[in-house]
Amino acid sequence: MKVVSVSTIFPSLEIPAPGIFIKERLLGLPEDIEASVLRLRPWFPGLGLIKPEQRLSYPAQESVQGLSVADRRFSYLPGIQKHRDGDLLARGLDRFLNEFGGSVDLIDAHFAFPTGFGAVKVGKKRGKPVCITLRGTLASYAHDARRTKLKEALLGADRIIAVSASLGKLAEEITGQSLDVRVIGNGIDVDKFVQMDRCVCRQYLGLHEEGPTLLTVGGLVPRKGVHRVLDALPALLKDHPNLKYLVVGGASVEGDFAAEVKSKIINLGLEKVVDLVGAVDHGSLPTYYGAADVFCLSTANEGWANALQESLACGTPVVTTDVGGNREVVGSENHGIVVPFGEPDILRDAIVDALNRDWDHEEISRWGRRRSWRDVGKEVAEVFREIG
Repeated sequence: MKVVSVSTIFPSLEIPAPGIFIKERLLGLPEDIEASVLRLRPWFPGLGLIKPEQRLSYPAQESVQGLSVADRRFSYLPGIQKHRDGDLLARGLDRFLNEFGGSVDLIDAHFAFPTGFGAVKVGKKRGKPVCITLRGTLASYAHDARRTKLKEALLGADRIIAVSASLGKLAEEITGQSLDVRVIGNGIDVDKFVQMDRCVCRQYLGLHEEGPTLLTVGGLVPRKGVHRVLDALPALLKDHPNLKYLVVGGASVEGDFAAEVKSKIINLGLEKVVDLVGAVDHGSLPTYYGAADVFCLSTANEGWANALQESLACGTPVVTTDVGGNREVVGSENHGIVVPFGEPDILRDAIVDALNRDWDHEEISRWGRRRSWRDVGKEVAEVFREIG
């Protein structure tokens, strides 16, 4: 079976971070599924001046770990009539699919909008089945003008995969119908994300032993909630004066929140407490997870938070908000603490509890490593075969 996987984000050899979870899922597919990738990125004259992340330059064609990746642009209107993005992407997708000739058996669309909508529209035109994978952006678009387009895409898809049960429920709320949604959460690189010696990791990163370390990994954007963790630090420092907070991550396709975060750090007098590490190579992340006492993600919205699973796989307990699939990722109070979103006092108390609790790190690691990307690939392939 020949599958073309379509998304607005996908890793490049030079820019390896965006959409790494899509790449890992494709690499986990069985050998009888031949997947190629079409990265469709929005274009508008001067867009780089509005969105700096759009200045990134990708090769028009490259091989990423054996996956053939084509990078193309589709014209769109930034900031206005966002419900039209799906139609505009469909035009670009239809045009660029001609490069694949008639050899495509299935369109694998990541994110319901605009990619899923555009893929369904083109799939119907070309007589090709479409599978849409729902990810965290679904909640962001469910309550604006894009809702109607989302409903059309969800009802038009031949199959729907959701990375969390919460996204599947949201899809049914949007359509007002019961849907055949296959819940297939993300996996983990079981060779990379393992429990490591904490002292060795801390020594490697130059961290002192006398105080606990709090960690957040994720794009430096408002949604991920670094600023909410910063607000909790002054109170935490009363009991843990040597506390260190590491923030790993930088600007992403969602924007860049660095200036606001730096300003808050200065206003709260946390310059000696917080280390804005910036973006690091994905292969270096296990060392940061291994060095941390607690991982905290005070996020406003998620589908399946890969950073949570990576932390758990490394044996590090988590504190996170009860949004999207976070509770599904954590699984049990033995692995972390899930708190209501928008409750700063509860978040602070949960971090205190997590720092003081005696965790079973081996059990946490077993839970985080329970599903590899190969396991995920087998389940996805079953869905593909049903419609392809």
